Amino acid sequence: MADGSRSYLARPMAVGEARLGWATAARSSLWARCGCGREAAIDPRPWLAQGLSRQVLHDLSHRLRCVCGARQAELEIRGLAEAPGHGAGGIYVFR
Repeated sequence: MADGSRSYLARPMAVGEARLGWATAARSSLWARCGCGREAAIDPRPWLAQGLSRQVLHDLSHRLRCVCGARQAELEIRGLAEAPGHGAGGIYVFR
């Protein structure tokens, strides 16, 4: 910093935290889960086009909106066997 201190604001990353690029692996998909219980598959391509493939999923949660009014949802990568068989939706990429 300008005052010579070495402190800066950065969220510490745990080893092994999932990154957006991992959602493009074979037989993987990106899912969002809201606190209201709603789940939806999320297309990672717009974020990948912005060069965010190395972004940690937690840092992208504020870019989602749910129809319940929530301004964030937790992202997770699921295998095809873990994806729900019933209809899902209602969570959208905001930016």
